[in-house]
Formats: sequence, structure tokens, C-alpha cells
Amino acid sequence: MEEEKKKGYHPLIFYLFVFAGAFVVGIVIFNFIVLPLLVGRGDIAIVPEVKGMLLSPAEEACKEKELNLMVTGERYSIEFPAGTVIEQDPGSGESLKGNRTVKVIISSGPRLETVPEVDGESIRQAELMLEASGLRKGRIVRIFSNEGGPNRVISASPPVGSLAPTGSGIEMLLSMTGEPRVYMMPDLRGKDLLFVKDRLESCGFHVSRVVSRKDMDMFPNTILSQNPDPGQAIKEGGTIELVVSTVD
Repeated sequence: MEEEKKKGYHPLIFYLFVFAGAFVVGIVIFNFIVLPLLVGRGDIAIVPEVKGMLLSPAEEACKEKELNLMVTGERYSIEFPAGTVIEQDPGSGESLKGNRTVKVIISSGPRLETVPEVDGESIRQAELMLEASGLRKGRIVRIFSNEGGPNRVISASPPVGSLAPTGSGIEMLLSMTGEPRVYMMPDLRGKDLLFVKDRLESCGFHVSRVVSRKDMDMFPNTILSQNPDPGQAIKEGGTIELVVSTVD
């Protein structure tokens, strides 16, 4: 009787071992064979952020993820220095199969234009020449002389024949006949620095110095004081000093 009971345990134990083994094998097959076939991605890599990187570090970042990097073009950029990645495809954080390629466009730096021969020209003619060259008129500094003759540009910065980024302003020194006109200094206090500075320099004045002073009651870059003071006389082409607010 006891021998028959002992013989009855053997098939049950055998089937338990068979079931457990089949279960383990099933998990292995599903995870490593069936699932990759279903999703089509057996070796997924997450694309790194390479925008803003120089080409060599960008290649290393892709290599760490077992991805390739290919430059598909270059584009002028004022924002990104030459040799920097400015666009990538796929974007960062996207999934890609291993050994696939991330395509990038790199910056060739800002487009450069040649400063035209503005020396000896009137300020209006010089401005037209700059616009035709993809540049613009920058700050104008005036010097006055009692010698006769028309008002002419006598030098430029950057100098004539040199290269400057597209759209940049070219400063010019303008020789003018006669005495400078005299103006009454307006009250600039409470006004925005960038707006005022642009207007003053377009009128021929020179903002020679800007000092920052902490003032939590004012918006940043608000003019707090000025030299010359409001109401004082200032000659055409004269220099102006400003004190502006900061929250730092």
C-alpha cells in the first residue's frame, strides 16, 4: 500500500518540473524573439541632443549610443559659431535602431559682406552703398571744420574692404563744414536705455559711457541720471554719459 502511494507522487513532481521549465523557456522566447519581431526594434537607442555641439563632440555623443552621425549640409548662422550643429534629424529623445544615422546641418558662421568704398561719399550715398552690400549705417561721428567743401565720409569702421557680418552696422566718421549746431539737452530720466541710445546716436550724438546702479524700484535699463543735465547746451556730435538701473 505504501509503495503504491510513493509511486503516485512521481508523475506529479515530474509534471511540475516540466511546467516550470516550459514557463521559463516561454518567457525567454517571448522577450528575446517574439517581442522584438512584434515591435521591430531589437536594439533601440535614444537619440542624444547634439544641437549646439561642435561636430566632434556630437559624433562622440552619437557613438556612445551606437549611432552614426552624418553631415547633410551647412547653413549661415549668426546664432551658432562655425562648425556647430544647428539642426538634427531625428530630434533628441526620439527612438532609433542601433547603428542607424542621425543627420545634422552645421553652421558655417555668419555670412560676411565686404564693406564698400564709402570714403569721400556723402552720408546718404554711403548709406545706399551699405544697403546694397547687405550692411547698414551704424553710429555716425561728426567732426567740424571751417574749411569749405561738402560734408563727406572720411573713414569707416570696420574699414573699407574688410569683411563684416550681413546686416551689421558700419560706423562712419563724417567731416562737416562750419560750426556744430547747439541743442538743449532733453530729460532722459525714466526712459529706456536701448531706445534712447539708438535715437541719440542716429541724431549724431555719442553715448560714451553707461554705468549701472542697483535700483529695485525701476525696470532694468531705466535711465536714472545723465550728463549733461536736462536743459544744458550740447553741441552736435557731443558725448553723453548715462546711469541706468539694474536689479542684480
